[in-house]
Amino acid sequence: MTEFLDICYDAIKKQEHAIPKTIDAVNETAVSVLEDMKKVVLVGCGDSYAAADYGRWALLRSGLNAFVISPDEIGHLRFGKDTAVIGITASGRSLATIDALQKAKSQGATIVVLTDDKDGSASKDADYVWVTKSGVGTYNTSPSAPTTAAMTYLLAVSAGFDDESEGKLDQDIKQLKNIGKELLTWAEKEGIAISKLTSPNVPIYLISKGPNHIAAQIGMMKFNEYSVSKGIASNREEFRHHYNISINDNDSAVLITSSPIDSSDNVYMSVLTDSLKMRAYHLHTNGKFGLGLPLVQAIPNTIALQMAAYHSVLRYNPDKESFKLPNAEAFKIY
Repeated sequence: MTEFLDICYDAIKKQEHAIPKTIDAVNETAVSVLEDMKKVVLVGCGDSYAAADYGRWALLRSGLNAFVISPDEIGHLRFGKDTAVIGITASGRSLATIDALQKAKSQGATIVVLTDDKDGSASKDADYVWVTKSGVGTYNTSPSAPTTAAMTYLLAVSAGFDDESEGKLDQDIKQLKNIGKELLTWAEKEGIAISKLTSPNVPIYLISKGPNHIAAQIGMMKFNEYSVSKGIASNREEFRHHYNISINDNDSAVLITSSPIDSSDNVYMSVLTDSLKMRAYHLHTNGKFGLGLPLVQAIPNTIALQMAAYHSVLRYNPDKESFKLPNAEAFKIY
């Protein structure tokens, strides 16, 4: 074990408390920012892009007109006073995100920064700053707690627009606050099981759909960051159309689904293991957690995949001291 891996693991474990603390940090003011907006655009890089995509699902479910883009796509859209742009950057220092926010602001958009560091550069010109509570001491590590904290913040904001007659989202959020210890224990157990499917330099496909595809995206990033196995995120339907053709025997796959599972999930798993000869695992949130919505289940599934990538590097490269160099410094992102 190294200091680098210790810090990565600690950041994963902090989610036990980061998620409930972040939920408590959301107030009605955050909801009111988006109330009269005709369009909400979410933007971010890396893990923050996945968090932005998660926010899109959350806001769309609650009836808002939400889009997600990469920062360098900002020039393809028009903005005005009836548009809110939410820039997500845990460290508050993403150069591409800051540049995109400045361009949107110059066109009159309302700028919201969702960050874990309220004093970061991104906050300086923002109209509103939403602050997550990950509790991490550094952002120079594999992102975990700041990512799910951002997802949780957007989930809680979306609940402010939810149909109170149903109350399903509100119930799930309350439950999410209270199961931190059990959730992390389950996620680590699942992560260890998934890590046993991995082999150095063998691709691992993370397959899902809807909000759970965010878990697949983040799992992909974690495997790539640790540089043991190449992670590939695929939409469930797209995998059936072209990814399947390039599969080799004993390639790895994780099928991420909502819970409870249905017969189509079992059929899909059979194709992966029997027809394609893949080493496959079916990840779905434990029903005992009482989380009914796939939107909320995506958070535990994300943590399980963070654990899977961590335990993979622990298995094959326990002496890893940093991200792979010089690759990690090839592009200037901060």
